[in-house]
Amino acid sequence: MSPRPALQPLAVGISHPELSASASNRRPALLPLGAMMAAVVLSGGAHAQQSAQPSQTAPAAQAEAAALPAINVNAQREENTGYQGVRTSVGKSPQLLRDVPQAVTVVTEQLIQDRGADTLKEALRNVAGLTFNAGEGGRIGDNITLRGYSLVGDLYLDGIRDIAQYNREVFNVEQVDVLRGSASMLFGRGSTGGVVNQVSKKPFLSNINEAAVTVGSDSYKRGTADLNRVVGENAAVRLNVMKTDTDSFRDGVHSERWGVAPSFSWGIGTRDEFNLSYYKLKGDSTPDFGVPYFQGKPLNVPINTFYGLPDVDYQREDTDMATASWIHRFSNDTTLRTVLRKADYDRDLWAIAPRLAANTRFVTDATGVTRQAQRRGGVEHTLTSQTDFNTKLNLGGMQHEMLAGVELVREEANRWNYNTTPGNPAATVGNVNSYPVLPAGYGDRTRINPVSYTANTVGIYAQDMVSLTKQWKVLVGARHDNFSADYDRTAPAGPLSRDDKQWSYRTGLIYQPTDTASYYASYGTSFNPSGELYALDDRSTNTPPEKNRNIEIGAKWDLLDGNVMFRTALFRSEKTNERNTDLAVSIEQNLLTGKRHTDGVEFEVAGRVTPNWELFGGLALMKATIDAATGTQQNTLGKRPINTPNYTANIWSTYRVSERFKLGGGVEAVGKRYGNADNSNEAPAYVRWDAMAEYQLDKWALKLNIFNLFNRRYYEGVYAGHIVPGTDRVAQLTLSTKF
Repeated sequence: MSPRPALQPLAVGISHPELSASASNRRPALLPLGAMMAAVVLSGGAHAQQSAQPSQTAPAAQAEAAALPAINVNAQREENTGYQGVRTSVGKSPQLLRDVPQAVTVVTEQLIQDRGADTLKEALRNVAGLTFNAGEGGRIGDNITLRGYSLVGDLYLDGIRDIAQYNREVFNVEQVDVLRGSASMLFGRGSTGGVVNQVSKKPFLSNINEAAVTVGSDSYKRGTADLNRVVGENAAVRLNVMKTDTDSFRDGVHSERWGVAPSFSWGIGTRDEFNLSYYKLKGDSTPDFGVPYFQGKPLNVPINTFYGLPDVDYQREDTDMATASWIHRFSNDTTLRTVLRKADYDRDLWAIAPRLAANTRFVTDATGVTRQAQRRGGVEHTLTSQTDFNTKLNLGGMQHEMLAGVELVREEANRWNYNTTPGNPAATVGNVNSYPVLPAGYGDRTRINPVSYTANTVGIYAQDMVSLTKQWKVLVGARHDNFSADYDRTAPAGPLSRDDKQWSYRTGLIYQPTDTASYYASYGTSFNPSGELYALDDRSTNTPPEKNRNIEIGAKWDLLDGNVMFRTALFRSEKTNERNTDLAVSIEQNLLTGKRHTDGVEFEVAGRVTPNWELFGGLALMKATIDAATGTQQNTLGKRPINTPNYTANIWSTYRVSERFKLGGGVEAVGKRYGNADNSNEAPAYVRWDAMAEYQLDKWALKLNIFNLFNRRYYEGVYAGHIVPGTDRVAQLTLSTKF
């Protein structure tokens, strides 16, 4: 038996080691800061007491240490698993995918690298059933729809909500986990269509470093470095940095961003493990709101046509996150983990959304294009504490894997608009007038309509996975959230507030007749309170939460000696009481009279078919319908929800032709979508092909990626008033090295 190490001084961080064998199936739990400090004080006091009493030394201490069980943790970095994600922590404890009774997609680091993805949006192209929105409601940053439901508030970083409006990067991402279906039992409010969780890179006990430089079409330039260094017996530091600078296939559009992510872990693999991390991402780009619709279709102009003002339009984002974590391992089967994160987000937008006049029947080069002002800014601050306790034990002759946790969140936001006078210079369909003489006073950033928002969340949850027999498992879980929001507006509008208390549930039945097959049925609920996205008004402040549920059956198989995973799922995601506005019936609150659902089936395959052939692919077939609507939404009855195609499909494959040479390619297909609720504005279906080739020599690699290989025109960013085209054909060349 190994002696129990003395408790170390409290530190802060985010990472935890890659666990293996007996320890890897249980994610350490999370503890609030107060509990962390109390544990340190108590342990420090105990240590001082032992020092002051010499009689309690060798024999007693050795006997106590001998009674403690050994902890077997492999803290080395796991080898890259290629395209097959085997393990996920999206369920708040490390689990094999076959033990999760919901559909989960894992986008691995190798898949991200091979596809040449440099943003979260590009990495998510591998996720079936997922589509992209374009500046919905004036939002900026990542805006995603999954299974027909918006994921605006359902983006996470290492299990903590990352709600702010900004464009996310992948330079510090190890993998991306997408959990489909209602999951408020795990994550609280939101999560109707699912959640996207980014997993950060973590320090590990090996001296491995990587660096890469990429150049490409449209003056694309990118540099990244990933440096890991062992600094003690069980300590390591890691630093990830990135700088990207690029133009666009759209005239005048430019983007710059840089990021840095240092992290420090010590006690890696020991009973007490501490971590510090910081994440900084800053971006400055020209916002692109695409082109307007004409007669329900994207305006047919050259693909490079940009109706913004490149010299004055901007989108600036500044993200800072500091995270602290501590893992305490009581044994191989029982862990406690606490995390504290302080996140600060700043954003500023000065942009143009192009519009044609209503009821435009004919278009010529002289037809006017209205440059609608999009001018706003905001800051958000969040403080999050999570505590999870995981244990595995036998009760009543059955094995239990138990989770209990507490989440405390404080959210503060301040938002404003900018004065839109004087207006934007005129343009026509054929004359974009990109560099006009600006009127006097243009660019005056006078703030108007400022609002402030404060919310507090207390979430308490528990879950148990019970192994009834070797083949049968039952999952039951529940969570209670107290979500309280205050919204302050300038006079005479005045303040508003909303307080919601809500239960969420999760249950599943798993049948595993063999070690390579898993079948499941699951049911989960979620809720969407008014004010969940930092906004309230006079009606929504009196409106209870929307409620949702997900019913799913599925199967997961390990094929080819476990080298390939294949899964399928049949599901219904349903919103049972959607907000509707009907001024004739109620002037005090929105009516919860709307309903909609998405029925679908999904297929996914990932892994190494042969030693030289890697494959990843997915297909989602969906039928989504508005089932009930009243008031101002009545014209949407029977229509398809926004940005929900009947199908999405993707496949990506690479083949190692020789020891040094690898070829790859893939295709992405998305069906017709609608930009508005009455289905009058349409985004046409599209197919996009990509390709890659890589040559490796010792520790060096040269990789060529080509996007939109056949240079097909397509549109991917969808919104009611405008639509954003996808890239034309571009090429990027990456030189990378390991040292």
